[in-house]
Amino acid sequence: MSGRSGGKRLLRRYVALLAWPIVKLCLAAYPQVWQRLAVPSDNPRAEAVGPDPDRILLLGPGKATGYGVSTHELGLGGHLARNLAALTSRGCGVDIVADPSMSAADAGVVIEWSRLERFDALVLTLGGGEVLRMRSIFAWRRDVTTVLDTIEERGGGVLQTFVLGIAPVDELLSLPGPLLRIVNANAVTLNEISEELCATRSSVTFVPVTTPSGGPRVALESHTYAHWARELAPAIASRLTHVAVPQKLNPQAYSAADSNPAAEATANDAAFDGSVLTANSVAVALEKVMDAARLMFGTTGAAVTFHDQQAHWFTSTSGVGDLRREEAGAFCSTAFTTEGLVVLEDTLLDERFADHPWVVRGPLIRFYAGYPISTPSGEIIGAVCIFDTTPRIFDSSHETLLRELAQRAQAAMRLQ
Repeated sequence: MSGRSGGKRLLRRYVALLAWPIVKLCLAAYPQVWQRLAVPSDNPRAEAVGPDPDRILLLGPGKATGYGVSTHELGLGGHLARNLAALTSRGCGVDIVADPSMSAADAGVVIEWSRLERFDALVLTLGGGEVLRMRSIFAWRRDVTTVLDTIEERGGGVLQTFVLGIAPVDELLSLPGPLLRIVNANAVTLNEISEELCATRSSVTFVPVTTPSGGPRVALESHTYAHWARELAPAIASRLTHVAVPQKLNPQAYSAADSNPAAEATANDAAFDGSVLTANSVAVALEKVMDAARLMFGTTGAAVTFHDQQAHWFTSTSGVGDLRREEAGAFCSTAFTTEGLVVLEDTLLDERFADHPWVVRGPLIRFYAGYPISTPSGEIIGAVCIFDTTPRIFDSSHETLLRELAQRAQAAMRLQ
């Protein structure tokens, strides 16, 4: 560290110490933005379906907690699982251990009792509380060093670890502008120290955070978590060196058809047999996919639909009233003949759907998005769909989420 940068750091530190009593008073006197934000209440785990899945532990306060979204699937864990799976062509499971009040010292205790041998990588989101408490730079250095030492000891020195930087707090706190700038300057100081400590260890990588807009303000919402996941996933993928097991070498996926090209062709080309949907385990799994779709996207309704050569039918529907099969028409035909995402942000603006019974009567659908469910041979047999009674803007970053739900439906029927 140069003398000039060290001097700036000490100056920021002195200013932070002087400001801390005023910051503390303001935090107690004014309702804080973060207290009004949604927090996920679902299972603290996110998964992307695929072979030979990587196992990631996401641990810490702040970004790991998922402030601003209602489910971890839309938080950092969910977006990280899907982005990493897309890069590696493997599955990915992310276990989340988060607490808004967790300090770096607390994280060290959690790691001490964690079974790190179960994971391929560890992602730490430290500093949420320390940046507000104007933590001493010497105490921060000591605590982060202790955490990294514990990881090295418990992980055998080979567990790939990624420390995600502290983000600006403008959208989280109700503080006067000058105090916000002091808090953010303290975050810069803590990030600099973390980066220096990570650089001394071969198995640890510091990943700085940026804002989706490139500006100084960070809004805690799904779009922001997706942005951070896109920054983090390439760093993790480049350090995970094990090779995915091809599906035909995976004993669980092996069958007689795999060893017989003629049988394989016959199996792949066979028409979809809807009887698989009558199995209770399949029905329950598809119901969970539908419920997850409605929750993740916050839409009025969702459905998992299938078709064979004779008819369309709906195995699971929620929140969209009576969807008469004989009226499926253009909606299902479009979803079942398109290999990728189908989005209608306003059905009244598309002549194919403006006069459809589902638009002008019945559930009054104004927004529709669907992703196809396919067999291994590529035959489209259904779709995971979301509906709403008002027009909506579909965030392109959510395509991976809808695709993941379709892959879960495929996995439920053992079509993967």
